[in-house]
Amino acid sequence: MNVREALGMARKRLIKAGAGNPALDAEILLAHALSVDRLRLLVNDGEKLSDEDMKCFARLLDLRCGHMPTAYITGHKEFFGIDISVGPGVLIPRPETEFAVEESLRVTKNLKKPRAVDLCCGSGAIAVAVAVNHPDAIVYASDISEIAGKYTKDNALKHHVENRVFFIKGDLWHPFEEKNIGRFDLIVSNPPYIPEGEIKNLSEDIKKEPEIALNGGIDGLDYYKRIISKAPQFLKSGGHIVLEIGWNQAAAVQNLLKASGFKEIQVIKDYAGYDRVVSAIRV
Repeated sequence: MNVREALGMARKRLIKAGAGNPALDAEILLAHALSVDRLRLLVNDGEKLSDEDMKCFARLLDLRCGHMPTAYITGHKEFFGIDISVGPGVLIPRPETEFAVEESLRVTKNLKKPRAVDLCCGSGAIAVAVAVNHPDAIVYASDISEIAGKYTKDNALKHHVENRVFFIKGDLWHPFEEKNIGRFDLIVSNPPYIPEGEIKNLSEDIKKEPEIALNGGIDGLDYYKRIISKAPQFLKSGGHIVLEIGWNQAAAVQNLLKASGFKEIQVIKDYAGYDRVVSAIRV
């Protein structure tokens, strides 16, 4: 079987299994099995595959047909132009979250050595992307998960920002209170925000990701309440808070920010036109 034939076979299997992007997934998985990039794969689509290549590809397809996310199978995901290592136990970075990075970079671009904190950091995608794109930024990345700490440290090392991205394990603000760390120019977070009752309705792929990174409590706002209520204690005057939100949470999060004294509250939409990020200033 050659590359073209293998991809055709894989697409049919993935369509039957209900995979969301069968053609793309087939290409990514075969490229991974052959240790080549997708461009080389497609340019050489007449190349014959060895029995060992086909066995490896078949194993990867079995995983994907069982709704294992492609990023978990390959161990990485592109985010904001950089390669982020991921695996079971951390949320897979989404393109929508890049809007939080863009806003974070916008509000800190004129600051020398800005101090930032990325709460609920997961793989460290936001923290590392900010540090890579702002060469002076110091970013504290925090999560309650030890697995998140491993991936955050690995990703910081991979992109040579390990001297400016520091992982702190703990529940939201607790470790910062204990260690007396604060005076941030930026607070950024993509917290769990899916209402508890909606978790059961998520796709089988998303259900493979850690529920602790998805479940935002009964109304989806638990983490926003906890982050925002104490944010003024840790943020400098004139500092910014940047929060990713669910498509219908802008009004509720804006009200929480107003109640905590934040000003100049902005809502940023994603490419699909949905409310995606809320940004505000501590005056």
